[in-house]
Amino acid sequence: MAINILDSLIINRISAGEVVESPFSIVKELVDNSIDAGADKISVEIENGGIDKIVVKDNGKGIEQSDIVKAFLPHATSKIKDLTDLDAIATLGFRGEALASISNVSKTLLTTKTAGADCAYSLRVDGGDFGVVTADSSENGTKIEVRDLFFNTPARRKFLKKPKQEETKITDIISRYILAHPNINFKYIVDGKIVYQSNGGNLLDAIYCVYGAEFTQNIIPIEKSMGNVTLSGYVSKVGFSKPNTTYQTLIVNNRYVVDEIVSKAVYMANEEYLMTRQFPVYVLKLDMPAIDVDVNVHPSKINIKFSSPSQIYDLVYSAVREAIYSSLNPTKPAETSEEIVSSSLINTDINSLKEIEIEPNATFNSFKPITLKQTSYSPITMFDVKSSTEQQPIIYEEKPTYSSDNILNTQHNDYKSAEDFADFKIIGQLFNEFLVLEKGDKMLLLDFHAGHERLNYDKFTAMVNARDVVVQNLLVPYVHELNEQEVQFILSLKPALYELGFDVDAFGDKKIVINSVPMQLKDINLKEFVNDLIHDMKNLKPDMNNEIRHYLMQKACKSSVKAGMVLSEMEIKELLKNLDENHPVLLCPHGRPIVTIISREQIEKWFKRIV
Repeated sequence: MAINILDSLIINRISAGEVVESPFSIVKELVDNSIDAGADKISVEIENGGIDKIVVKDNGKGIEQSDIVKAFLPHATSKIKDLTDLDAIATLGFRGEALASISNVSKTLLTTKTAGADCAYSLRVDGGDFGVVTADSSENGTKIEVRDLFFNTPARRKFLKKPKQEETKITDIISRYILAHPNINFKYIVDGKIVYQSNGGNLLDAIYCVYGAEFTQNIIPIEKSMGNVTLSGYVSKVGFSKPNTTYQTLIVNNRYVVDEIVSKAVYMANEEYLMTRQFPVYVLKLDMPAIDVDVNVHPSKINIKFSSPSQIYDLVYSAVREAIYSSLNPTKPAETSEEIVSSSLINTDINSLKEIEIEPNATFNSFKPITLKQTSYSPITMFDVKSSTEQQPIIYEEKPTYSSDNILNTQHNDYKSAEDFADFKIIGQLFNEFLVLEKGDKMLLLDFHAGHERLNYDKFTAMVNARDVVVQNLLVPYVHELNEQEVQFILSLKPALYELGFDVDAFGDKKIVINSVPMQLKDINLKEFVNDLIHDMKNLKPDMNNEIRHYLMQKACKSSVKAGMVLSEMEIKELLKNLDENHPVLLCPHGRPIVTIISREQIEKWFKRIV
């Protein structure tokens, strides 16, 4: 078979296919160039999802007349001079392929003017065919019009998504640019309609422009440095979340990127406040030396690699936990990072993450010793608690406010002081899940499973922090059958589990055995507990010391609450008493509300007594 040397036209078409996948990729390349040109005003206009027309205009430096033709040549760039520049890329665009690739598969018109030029200049390139540079009139900056995408490669055009889908992708990336560069005035127009127009202010202004008032009112600032890396931005308040991760934006050195390390760190820091299938929201900026991050991983330049991912994880996780602490304790003086980290149930030595390796079959002598108190079995009541004077101080005080989108128009977490719960009249239990209470013109529904879980979690937290865990040996050890991968995973958690009072070991082939549990959680459903851990096996790394203990405690407390239990009147009063004295926020550790309050007026509206 003969080997052919391809001509430049075919080569350029192939190269264009690697860079220009869709209208989205064109917009991204052009806006990157506008930002690199120092523009503080950028407008983007598209028609028919960008398939028919894309116009990007900026007030940047412009292109010198002598460089206009060169700007359309393959691998022509003003941002890379030699090989060493690739090791520390500080610009958004750098490949030198954007205009060459775009103009090979579209009809492209460039109009540009530099500050010192007498006039502007234009050049049209249609499908790789160059026109002539001519004088034109325009303001300082550059305007690029791209029309009839893939007009000369109909097979490529046929595989484009529907215009609305292409538009959605462009709209999303423009919103990320607004968040990544709040100082730039962006204007985004779709089929003649303005979708976004930012004012070039601060990050909060940009967030308001993209997400609106409700989002802006439910985020808290975050700022922290570790070594030569600085984190800043905003994360969601407790109780505010979204059902997917599309409300998460990470900006690294002014570049919007997607990174699982940061996403996971934020999630794990918020997990105890999140309901199932809910995710925290954030707009975070990481600033670091360019040499410490590789942005040349993929042509899209959205995926990156950190030189020290464990440092990034530690920084983000601890910063988010501190921000949550501060938002829930607004009247308290600022705590040190170590105090907050300790109270939040993560390792007090943040830097230890990259120094500790946990082997699957590690022995107890290989980790920090802990004194555990052994006790013989003796029955205790469900609400066997110490007096309030013996309890460890609760770290959260302020309760989040919830709003309901349904007909009930209910309010959550209205009550704080001891007399509030104590003065409620106990009406009864509903569905073996809720307590029905009455006071004045209000009815309160209390999820006593969630309340019990909250109390267990807070008491267990205090015991673990005080290293005062009481261990209950099981009369009949619990054996759980797993596959080999799952066994090794559970054994890798052995040190953290032992610290919490769980004595776990291998038991023959593909089985584990649990010999003891913490006395505080003696009613734990061990099958449910182990299955919860296995379910999250892919997302939970044993060497992530910072959140492993918090995660295990949360799952253990969830499994310690018996479904369908019926409370006696004495147990109900004990629950209310302990919630009064001990609750930090009226949320279970997984973020579900504990109470809902319905007014008499609302009930009367249901029955049409009042309008």
